[in-house]
Amino acid sequence: MRPQINLLEYFKYKINKKSYTLKKEAQRFSWLSKYQFNSILDVGSNEGQFAEKILSIFPSAEIYCFEPLPEVFEKLKLNFKDRSNFHYYNYALGDFSVEMDIHRNEYSPSSSLLEMLDLHKSNFDFAVKSEVTRIQTRTLDSIFSTPILNPVLLKIDVQGYEMQVLKGAELVLQQANVIIIETSFYELYKNQPLFEDIYSYLISKDFRYVGNIEQLESPKDHQVLQADAVFIKKQL
Repeated sequence: MRPQINLLEYFKYKINKKSYTLKKEAQRFSWLSKYQFNSILDVGSNEGQFAEKILSIFPSAEIYCFEPLPEVFEKLKLNFKDRSNFHYYNYALGDFSVEMDIHRNEYSPSSSLLEMLDLHKSNFDFAVKSEVTRIQTRTLDSIFSTPILNPVLLKIDVQGYEMQVLKGAELVLQQANVIIIETSFYELYKNQPLFEDIYSYLISKDFRYVGNIEQLESPKDHQVLQADAVFIKKQL
């Protein structure tokens, strides 16, 4: 005879486990608390994975979420429906305000405005199939044409399109205090900039590189493919 399952206790366990996992993952961002961010720009929000972690450290900050895929965007809004400090934008960001094709991947976080290369496909077989969808792109500067409430944290995770986002954010970069940006050491998407390109560009914009929060390794041989690099304004 199978033991009876107390559903209430089971769901309590699931909720507590999720809360513990979230708290543990958020700890890697705890050092940012000293900056007391009032504005957080989450470029490439997906369903709000980053926003959920950073919210535990800055619960009252204004959080601006950018997610271009309509079905993912709806999930994002649903996840934070009770939060009045969240602002949502259903388009991609780049260096021009135009319509573009996005490669919508079966694993939505791997969707990109750039074509996926074989290196990505061979390492992550759960993120291979994609279809093209037409979306709207904007620039950060066109959205934040007036000053943002400081201090400002800018997070960018757009699967190889990071440089275009930066080039469309000249005014925002002048206001940003800290940047967390996904960088690649090998091309996972066609014509994407690599770490050294992002590094050189942000150094020229008066930021300094201070390390990585986490890295993505190849499941085949543990080669480091990507890292979430952190840049801080030099005068800080």
